[in-house]
Amino acid sequence: MKGHSISRIISLSLISGALLILIQPPLSLFFLAYFALVPLFFLLKKGNLFISFMAGMITGIVSYTGLLYWVVVAMNRYGGIDITLSFAILLLLVFYLSLYTACFTVCVTYLYERFSIPLFLSAPCVWVLLEYLRGFALTGFPWSLLAYSQHNNLPFIQVASVAGPYFISYMIVAFNTIIFAVIEMHFYKKASRVYFPAYLYIIVITICFIASLIFGITNLHKKDEGTLNATIIQGNIAQDIKWDEASKIKTVRTYYMKTLETGRNTDLVIWPETAMPFVFEDEPYVKNYVTALPALLNTRLLFGTLSKGSGKRFYNATYVYERDGSLAGIYRKVHLVPFGEYTPLIEYFPFLQTLTAAGGDFISGEEGHAPVTTGIGPIGILICYEGIFPYITNETVKKGARVLINITNDAWFGKTSAPFQHLAFYVFRAVETDRFILRAANTGISAIIDPKGRIQAHTDIFKDAVLKGKFTMKDTTTFYVRYGDYFILLIGIMLVLVILVRLSRIYH
Repeated sequence: MKGHSISRIISLSLISGALLILIQPPLSLFFLAYFALVPLFFLLKKGNLFISFMAGMITGIVSYTGLLYWVVVAMNRYGGIDITLSFAILLLLVFYLSLYTACFTVCVTYLYERFSIPLFLSAPCVWVLLEYLRGFALTGFPWSLLAYSQHNNLPFIQVASVAGPYFISYMIVAFNTIIFAVIEMHFYKKASRVYFPAYLYIIVITICFIASLIFGITNLHKKDEGTLNATIIQGNIAQDIKWDEASKIKTVRTYYMKTLETGRNTDLVIWPETAMPFVFEDEPYVKNYVTALPALLNTRLLFGTLSKGSGKRFYNATYVYERDGSLAGIYRKVHLVPFGEYTPLIEYFPFLQTLTAAGGDFISGEEGHAPVTTGIGPIGILICYEGIFPYITNETVKKGARVLINITNDAWFGKTSAPFQHLAFYVFRAVETDRFILRAANTGISAIIDPKGRIQAHTDIFKDAVLKGKFTMKDTTTFYVRYGDYFILLIGIMLVLVILVRLSRIYH
């Protein structure tokens, strides 16, 4: 890499960065994922760590800017934060996430230079370990994992019920390294000593891929026929009037009338996150008005609202009412959005309050991710982006949830790529847990997803709509739900063993 020109470093990094955007929703050109990292790999093989770092940073900056540009819309247009500060927040987030890409490139370069570990052995492991870390560090932000590019590739992603999304990310990076190795061996005539381990690796990965496809195709032939009826109300309440005091009655009336027209004799009617944009218990007239619906229509009703916390803080809550109008239970959101629903570290750094969107004064629910018990069985509830964390859905199902309900208000994102990206994550949650997912989004995309990840029905964004469909309460336990992210442990052990073997050869 010492011979790499600046223009070559920038151009190859830009290509990989652009490809990493194209593979994710809304374009979802998933086949590009299998060689999206190849241009970047040409900058890593024989270079110094600084060039590897810069290549990783450029790739990360390009890809994350293209994937997360909607942060400016959310913060400025709807969060009430100054446009300059909104761009600064985006840049800080992009820079932080790009450090993971840079760490990836530096690590694989170092492992090759120091231990002679081939790219095809190190890159898939390092990439996935860093993805996993990104899902937990600083409260976690596992947005647009490499695996999610395959949300339309249903035969392949069925294996997520066994090994989780990180296995799919591993396989994608592995294919990138294979393509890169083939190019090197056949076009650049690299030393023959690389041939055998590379070809052996190709055989192993190919077998894994074929086995995954066979498993997936077999799984997709199993039909999940719904036996219960769901009605999802998409109110399409604009974010800039949603919390307006003068618009509250109109909002209540919108959901009430649509439910009155379409929700009779339904097993479950679902309204989105904060469909009732006020403290529900503090509005007795509205409460009586809304809670009369279940008995009137012979249905259950689930909706998002606010409930009181300590002091002047609130819970982002979900209320569930039975057919007779009795309260089945309340779920209070546990995993809050930093700088959207609360300000982290504000007791130490008060100035951070200026980076938090208007209304960001919520507290986490203390009950954990326990499902709400209803007459049709336990219902697992995921509010907003809680469902982008695989471990949260796993925990919810482990605690007995037989169906998963995601209520969200994606109006924050505006007409950007974010609502499409957000929906894609739930395709994986359905496959991983073998559960139906019923999704109610204020401005879309509302959807009904079956346990194989098939989107049975969905709405358009920024249109009021009523979505009807069928679902089933399931009590199965997938291998992934039972054992979690064991694959991360396996590849961590594998990488350590490879390093130890290389060390033994160096010192003996």
